Amino acid sequence: MMVQSPLKRREVQPNLRKVPKPDITPPSSPSKKRKATSKKSGGSKAAIPKIKPGIVILISLIVGALGFAYLTHVFATQKLLQEVQVLENEYNKARQTHDELKLRYDRLIGPAEIYDKAQEAGFINGGPADYIITVEE
Repeated sequence: MMVQSPLKRREVQPNLRKVPKPDITPPSSPSKKRKATSKKSGGSKAAIPKIKPGIVILISLIVGALGFAYLTHVFATQKLLQEVQVLENEYNKARQTHDELKLRYDRLIGPAEIYDKAQEAGFINGGPADYIITVEE
């Protein structure tokens, strides 16, 4: 047997349903009872806001247009990215060709090449130019 202490009372939430209490006296006519219950049942029902079909169609069209614009933007961005990558590859090839040609040109006009050409032409190497200059007083 379970005994509950009166000190520990549970807090009970009130009954939110509107249940009509039964009448102790029987009603005089059944037609009055039907009218009274029909009014009560219609009033206790929660009203759900009705959405018009036109608004649903309008919202669907707006969402569809926004989705189409987003997809168009994504595809345009991907195409632009491909173009940028192609141009970047062309730039890298042109820069590499330029660097190779510049290296070849620098070798052609470098001091070692000039000394070789001068010796072939018959010029005599004067040697290093680090002589000490003395000034007489």
